Amino acid sequence: MEINSEQLRDALNADPEFRIQARYWNTQFRISTDRQNLLVKLIEGEVVTVDPEATPFDTWDFQLAGTDEQWEALLQPVPAPFFQDYYVAMLYHGFRIEGDMKTIWAYYPAIGRTREILSQVVHTNEAVSA
Repeated sequence: MEINSEQLRDALNADPEFRIQARYWNTQFRISTDRQNLLVKLIEGEVVTVDPEATPFDTWDFQLAGTDEQWEALLQPVPAPFFQDYYVAMLYHGFRIEGDMKTIWAYYPAIGRTREILSQVVHTNEAVSA
C-alpha cells in the first residue's frame, strides 16, 4: 500500500465534504504507516502540503498511526467491522490516534473523512498499477 502525497493533497482539496468540515482549520498532522510518514499541513482548511518524507523531528498536532495491516483494513472499499472509523479501530484493533485531543475532537468529522479519501487514493493507484 502506497499513499501518493500529491494525489492525497489534490483529493482532500477537491472534496467538498472535507473542505467544509475543515474550514478555518490550521494544523499539521502525520499519517504514519510501517513504510511511510506523511506530514499534512492545512491553512484555513486548505491542504497546502503533504510532505512524503516527514521525520521524527517534524512537529505535528496529532497523528494517525498504524501498521500496514491496520491501514489496509481501514482503507478497504467496504471495511470489516470495527475498521470503518479511526476511533473504533483504535478501541478494537490497536490503531493509534495521538496528539492534541481537543483539536482531534473539534475537527473529527474532517479527520474521519480523510479515511474515505485515503481509501480512494490508495485504490485508484492500485487499479492503475495492476
